[in-house]
Amino acid sequence: MLRAGEVFAGYVIERWLGDGDLGESYLARHMRLPRHVVIQLLHPEFGADAQVRARFEQEAEQAARLDHPNVVPVPDCGFEGDRLWIVSPYIDGADASSAVAMLPPVGAVHIVAEVAAALDYAHAAGVLHRDVRPATIVLARPAPGYGARILLSNFGIGFLRGETTALPWSGMRTGALGCVSPEQLSGQGAEPRSDQYSLACCLYWLLSGSAPFEGVHAAEVIDGHLHRPPPSVSARRSMVPAAMDEVLARALAKDPAERFGSCAEFAAEAARVLTEAPAAVAKASSGPVAANVEKRLAQVNSKYMQARAAARRAMPEPDRQGRGRLVAGAIVLVVLLGAVVGIAWLDEDSGTNAPAESGTVAATPTSGGAPRGASLEAMPPDSGFTPLSLIDPRGQAVPDVTAGPYPADFGTGATCAPASIAMAGALAGEYQLSGRSVLGGIRLALDHFTRANPGCPVSIREFDTGGMPATAAQIVPNLAADPSTLAVIGPVFSAETLAAGTTLNDAGLPFLTPSAGGSALTTAGWHGFLRGTASTDVQASALGGYLTTTAHYGRVCVLSDGTESGLSLAQGITSAAGGIVDQSCSAALPPGADPAALIATIAAAAPDAIVYGGYASAAAPMLLSLRAAGITAPFLAGDDAFDPAFTHAVGDAGKGSVLACACAPVTAGFRADYTAATGESPGIYAAEAYDLTAIVLRGIASGHTTRADLLTYLRAYRGTGIAHSYGWTETGEPADPRIWLYRAG
Repeated sequence: MLRAGEVFAGYVIERWLGDGDLGESYLARHMRLPRHVVIQLLHPEFGADAQVRARFEQEAEQAARLDHPNVVPVPDCGFEGDRLWIVSPYIDGADASSAVAMLPPVGAVHIVAEVAAALDYAHAAGVLHRDVRPATIVLARPAPGYGARILLSNFGIGFLRGETTALPWSGMRTGALGCVSPEQLSGQGAEPRSDQYSLACCLYWLLSGSAPFEGVHAAEVIDGHLHRPPPSVSARRSMVPAAMDEVLARALAKDPAERFGSCAEFAAEAARVLTEAPAAVAKASSGPVAANVEKRLAQVNSKYMQARAAARRAMPEPDRQGRGRLVAGAIVLVVLLGAVVGIAWLDEDSGTNAPAESGTVAATPTSGGAPRGASLEAMPPDSGFTPLSLIDPRGQAVPDVTAGPYPADFGTGATCAPASIAMAGALAGEYQLSGRSVLGGIRLALDHFTRANPGCPVSIREFDTGGMPATAAQIVPNLAADPSTLAVIGPVFSAETLAAGTTLNDAGLPFLTPSAGGSALTTAGWHGFLRGTASTDVQASALGGYLTTTAHYGRVCVLSDGTESGLSLAQGITSAAGGIVDQSCSAALPPGADPAALIATIAAAAPDAIVYGGYASAAAPMLLSLRAAGITAPFLAGDDAFDPAFTHAVGDAGKGSVLACACAPVTAGFRADYTAATGESPGIYAAEAYDLTAIVLRGIASGHTTRADLLTYLRAYRGTGIAHSYGWTETGEPADPRIWLYRAG
């Protein structure tokens, strides 16, 4: 991996942007000119193949000749040893892979028309793209002298997918196969109408939120492209006219000869069916609910958008298997599309009625839940969340909320042989915010410990999982093989913990996760596993109890986004809340589905509250739709929606909403020290990471310097940290789990 400040091929590396199945992507600056670029550094196996190397030079040379307003240019390329690299300008914006579920059909067709112009131009120049998909479509922020721009990136490297032995179709992730033509998959080779097929898959994605053919395994997706007709997109989203199914069926024909004559012809036909069905489209996409949702989404703070959008660039994004709250960045990118890119279909004047003020959620009595002791604050500071109450698994307010001492009490003068603690989590890429937050807490605890006990040298070993279960499984054997490593703080996410847990446990390593909430983690039989926060099951029980015994609601609607996490929470809440859940207005609505019928049902039910299980990227538009429809019942959600993007997207419409999180607010002292040490505000689970690290360090300082001894110490531990009290059951669950409730606004 290239490091910040390193000079590579005449460019100074500034930071890592991401990686994927082709290689790594870096933000860099030109050494002599005031210009930023993105360097895509391809995996070594591509450069090691002489034929691939020769074709790369040929394809890059052809791509470099392209000069079109909708094409991301290729100003430079080359090779260093066995690493091929290609350069493109840094474009401030986002890619279209996150702009799903909230685009009106006319907006989706507009994007496709712009990309179609780029493709027809390239085809006329004898250049094929071969890798058209939402992730290679760039939505550029307007700049002085430019309006909104939509560009197609990754010309020159598309042939690497499927046409090389280093990356065959069968070995690719299912997400990367969503827009590949049948002739490419069957080995017949690509032609201009292959790009049209891929572009049609993009339109399908932008209209429905999913590719036409999906599956758990690559073989399922490939079989769909080769043999099955595309599902009706109008059936998946009611605001899409039925005539669009015919347009997509032609562009997605298995035989290239049956497709449109050009990409522009396909885009024009898609636009025509929208204009010829104005009543249906206008009713579905320009009604008061949709108009107010779009208007509200267009009011997100631009500075916040800039910070969240900058990390996504040219290289393909990793599989989205990390903790889902980070998917909420999709909200910000969709807002970027309307509020920053400024594409004309978002009508600022559509709908004049402001969303109704949200209802107020019943607050826990001050005597039962007001924070006492250390000064507690919302976390993160720009999140828009304020601590409301701490509740137990039955939903009852915890009468005393007092943080432990800060800095942690490490004693003084301890001596020990050199040892290390490993951190396993996403330190770069799409999920790095959670990993970096945890790492910051670990480092701060170690700094405090080292100052008090310089004779006990303990270091941190950092292992970047990227938030990927497969990566976690690959790196933990090396982690476990180092005998100086006595414990692991992490993994951060449930999926990567499941992937790595057996290896860590078999090595006798205590591994303490500050954030993974999956219920399956405590049924795996790992003696070394210790969970730092309450599980999802506890959260569901606590929320269900809160609804009945603390808030005293008589009727609630329980919704979810249809994801595994969202459904699990919704089912648990329904079970715990019992008879107050109205099944007639409780449902799972996948992202991209039309909420109109469900919202009408909720309005008719007139619930006392609405509870949501799902990610922020779905919770925010649902809340906005409810408020725009005049439904003012209090809105509650689980920790998948506990993300600053939620409060920034919902704005005033979300005031008074309550979100649950196993994460604790932080003390003012911790915030100040963390910010001074890292240059960033502490994110979620930074305090928990500090506490768990402090517990491990106290164990090492007290003479528990083997993995087995340290695990024995940890399992017997009881104490209070700055975030929670700690102690564990036989299965590694917190002995005294708690859930924090936060009020939005």
